[in-house]
Amino acid sequence: MPYDSEIIVIGCGNVLFKDDGYGPIVINLLQKLFNDKNDYYDPAVTDYVDNEFDKDILKEIQQKVEGKTLPDGVQFVDGGTAAPTNFFPLYSEYNWKKLVVVDVVEFNDEPGTVDTFDPSVMQQGKYDNPHGMTVEDPLREISENKCEVVIVGCKPAEIPTPDIDMGLTEPVIKAIPKTIDIILNEIGVK
Repeated sequence: MPYDSEIIVIGCGNVLFKDDGYGPIVINLLQKLFNDKNDYYDPAVTDYVDNEFDKDILKEIQQKVEGKTLPDGVQFVDGGTAAPTNFFPLYSEYNWKKLVVVDVVEFNDEPGTVDTFDPSVMQQGKYDNPHGMTVEDPLREISENKCEVVIVGCKPAEIPTPDIDMGLTEPVIKAIPKTIDIILNEIGVK
């Protein structure tokens, strides 16, 4: 699948480890709400969203996008856990103007707090992937090559690796409406 859109919104993480699934779940929600068929749907994420996700939060998110249109040149991508090694290096093949990364980020705040981060000013280790891969370096490199990079990060409450436990914690679920607001603003949805 080509990733030649001007704006890429990529969700990173692993849905098997509670809050680490935040990025892919947000992407799945956006794909469904905007009827975006540019990327595959992960059946595990789809099943979670359809059957276990908080229905009140889902309704709140649906109201946020009701009547809104996705701008041309925007693509939602579920990057899973391999984005740092398999997806981020693709920037050199495409002319991305903006990369919005949706993932959990460790920072000094309460679980469920959402904020935006610039990879060029993040402290090393603040955004290490829970699976041991550094993420700041490839994102800094992309941002230094005429592509704006914005990290939409949520402070996780629980990432139980190596124990498998699907489903987001309550604070992270409650953070998703704000996350959607930030993403819609970043991609120019009015």
